[in-house]
Amino acid sequence: MKERINEHDMTKKMMDIMRGGYKPLLSEEATNMGMSATPQEGEPAESKDVITPVAGDAVFNDELKKLQDTVDPRVKITSFKIYPVDENVIIEGVFLQREKEGTGIIFRMSLAAGEIETSMNDIELSDKVSLLLQKLKGYYENWVDEWALKLPNEYRPKEG
Repeated sequence: MKERINEHDMTKKMMDIMRGGYKPLLSEEATNMGMSATPQEGEPAESKDVITPVAGDAVFNDELKKLQDTVDPRVKITSFKIYPVDENVIIEGVFLQREKEGTGIIFRMSLAAGEIETSMNDIELSDKVSLLLQKLKGYYENWVDEWALKLPNEYRPKEG
């Protein structure tokens, strides 16, 4: 039997989507259908197979030192996750941060995504900032190669 739909409701939904209300609608539909909303793009779903190095761990300190030596001494790592099963590493951080929270150059490096995401809040684009972004991109290109070798050798997933 064919399902009857109210054309007015359907048109209303389409107008909401065109006006930018599509993200809440998609997550509402997913929860209504018994599915969970998907995690951030490029980030595997949280599982017990994630390693989260913290400040003080050798791998965290090594990565931070390399970032600070290559890009800028003011770089801070805010999140560091290693996913051996999914063969992914994600590092998030910030540099040139001002006093206010959420300012500076915020970056996200993902091995699986194949690119680095950056955003700038309360920062003027100058030659210095442009040079720092180029250094960050150069660091990322080497970082991808390094972790592509390191991940399967040092962080093998546990055999179940």
